[in-house]
Amino acid sequence: MLKKLIAILSLSVVLTGCAATAAPKEEAKTDDQLIAEGWVKNPEEAGYTKVEELPAPRTTEGDYSIDNSAISSENLVEYLGRNDVVYIDLRDYNDYAKKHFKNFEAVPFFAYIWNENAHTDTSMVQLYGGPQDAPVAVYESSEAILNTLFPKDKTLFLMCQSGGRVAMMMKILEANGYDMSKVYNVGGMAQYTDGKYREFITDTPEFIIDVAYKIEGATRN
Repeated sequence: MLKKLIAILSLSVVLTGCAATAAPKEEAKTDDQLIAEGWVKNPEEAGYTKVEELPAPRTTEGDYSIDNSAISSENLVEYLGRNDVVYIDLRDYNDYAKKHFKNFEAVPFFAYIWNENAHTDTSMVQLYGGPQDAPVAVYESSEAILNTLFPKDKTLFLMCQSGGRVAMMMKILEANGYDMSKVYNVGGMAQYTDGKYREFITDTPEFIIDVAYKIEGATRN
């Protein structure tokens, strides 16, 4: 009887020891890993929120028009405020000041990015000349500046006044090796008239800005 009791107590100790052994913890993931898995960092509190997966940018490959875009004035409201997206307005600063989405930054396309004659006319400051699908770099640092303004490792939402400048911009990005599955033509400011967008838009038609566009410190090719 004593031997049986000792055996039971010994078994109890073994089982208790097994139960007390904690399972190994999963290694903590980095911010980049979490974002890659579809999590977005909350700007106002600690932690992450799972966000809706973005649709494929286009229904037809190579067609960069707004008519072929998966995100437009119909549904952009569902994809605002994400910190896994860079939002860019390609209009000039004067049009931008009059009316723009609050979370879109201005990068004027015709003033800074492209003019057909920029590579042959030294009075022009744009980064690229020539055709949009085979742009000619005006400066030694044109590609580096482009990559700073339009980060290659981010998803890009591009807009202008009607969507036309965005389609041109997308040709330049494609020619510079961008992953076009991460670039969206979300149309033009003129298309965002629905009241659901009112809280996201700054509307100040009284503002008039006179801008002289320059690029300093860059060496022309």
